[in-house]
Amino acid sequence: MKSRLFSILFMILLLSGCGSAAINITDEQPGQEAEIPVTGGTLNMAMRKPETLNPLLNRDDSVDKVLRLVFEPLFVIDSEMQVSPNLAEKYTLSNNGASVTIKLRAGMLWQDGAPITSDDVIYSLDVLKNAAGDSIYKSCRNNISGYSKLDETSLRIDYSRPVGAVGYSLCFPIIPAQHYKKGNVDMYPVGSGFYRFKSYTMVKEMDLTASDNCFKGRPYITNVSVKIMPDKATEIQALSSGIIDCACVDMNELGSLDSSLSKNAVHYNTNHFEYIGLNTRNKLFSNVSVRQAIAGLIPFEDIVSQIYINKMTQSITPVNPNSPYYSDVGVSAYDIDSNMINALISAGGLTKNDFTFTILVNNENPERVEAARAISRSFNENGFASRVEAIAFDQYSKRLASGSYDMYLGGIRLSENMDLSAFLGSKGPANYTGYASADTDKLIAACNTAADDEAYKRSLNELNKAISRELPVIGIGFESEALVTSGRVRGHKQPTLNNLYGNADKWFLK
Repeated sequence: MKSRLFSILFMILLLSGCGSAAINITDEQPGQEAEIPVTGGTLNMAMRKPETLNPLLNRDDSVDKVLRLVFEPLFVIDSEMQVSPNLAEKYTLSNNGASVTIKLRAGMLWQDGAPITSDDVIYSLDVLKNAAGDSIYKSCRNNISGYSKLDETSLRIDYSRPVGAVGYSLCFPIIPAQHYKKGNVDMYPVGSGFYRFKSYTMVKEMDLTASDNCFKGRPYITNVSVKIMPDKATEIQALSSGIIDCACVDMNELGSLDSSLSKNAVHYNTNHFEYIGLNTRNKLFSNVSVRQAIAGLIPFEDIVSQIYINKMTQSITPVNPNSPYYSDVGVSAYDIDSNMINALISAGGLTKNDFTFTILVNNENPERVEAARAISRSFNENGFASRVEAIAFDQYSKRLASGSYDMYLGGIRLSENMDLSAFLGSKGPANYTGYASADTDKLIAACNTAADDEAYKRSLNELNKAISRELPVIGIGFESEALVTSGRVRGHKQPTLNNLYGNADKWFLK
């Protein structure tokens, strides 16, 4: 139930990781490269009960991960968080960034043998237009004012305004128009991926089999059996028991796994940002000098290394250092001494004796609770009276929504193009700190309307500098997640931000 509540609150708050260079978190997989791949076998995995098997209408993340085996997107986000060609071979900008022309690869086929054309992309955009607001890829349709076919493998998309880092909005799956126009086929998917749909047994399992028509080639593993499981806890238990062979695991869950499984964890970077929120409506934290002093007291390195065991990229701002657009030029790190901290507190019109406050945290997240305690110890050791209050997630969410807190530890999963309007915008639905700044709003808007990649990178750097100076939130870092597989799954694994099974065609079974 807690997991479901967490998902429901996604667009409002995903309460779930300065100044260091980007860390590309990958794990070596020694001993596997020398093995000779074999063909055959069945890979077991899990997902929640699907409302639909149409990837453009689906609203469940676990279902989306599995459907990526069946459907391919126009573009993908690679291990460096860059947008790379997939079904499309390139895109070009025109009209000062307000139009995008997409060129598809030639000769690609759907799993039923029909050719993949620009008509399919246009049909997919039509389906997205009518999808629910919380469907996985709905945001890819934002600001689109129209689209038109240029030829069988080319189309143009027009936007009501330029879209910063537009490539990220082109990473949505494409579905075949001729199949889905039949109607009542959403539970009988046809795609272009490694695996094609075979059967679905309600509330039990979905079976897939290797496709001969994927433009990337045929996978070694012949079949995939997807078990329907009610929640993530059941899925993790099934992984531990050997019922399934692979799962996406976060920091909380990794520690519960047997060492024989955890040694097979392949970590990858995400946009899940862990941070400290200060109630800027509270006179203690309304002054920027005071927020800067507070940042100087946070034991960032100890939290990242000892609590998150270095499976996090340290960052004081919600601009991901792993992004190819990131720059730390002019970004403040707050490696300051006690004299500077005292001077900043004094500049804010306060003294240490004015500080008595509580750090709110949800008790279901052990890493976050430990981080809150480490932060509180640092405050108390430096003369700032604080204590930690760990409460259940539903109470925690209500307290944040009502502003009934002093300081909190939280997290949010940010969009790939780092649109911060919902999180830090003056009227953003996930802006629980109460921070409001017309200047910051303008900088966020400049990123979101940048006409090309260079303009986006410049605007993002200006925003990053401003956030590090104003500190509407104080970042800890961006967490990694892990693909964990059983020992029978061999071959190199390379999970990415939006595709856990991106190179599953290279896997084989022992």
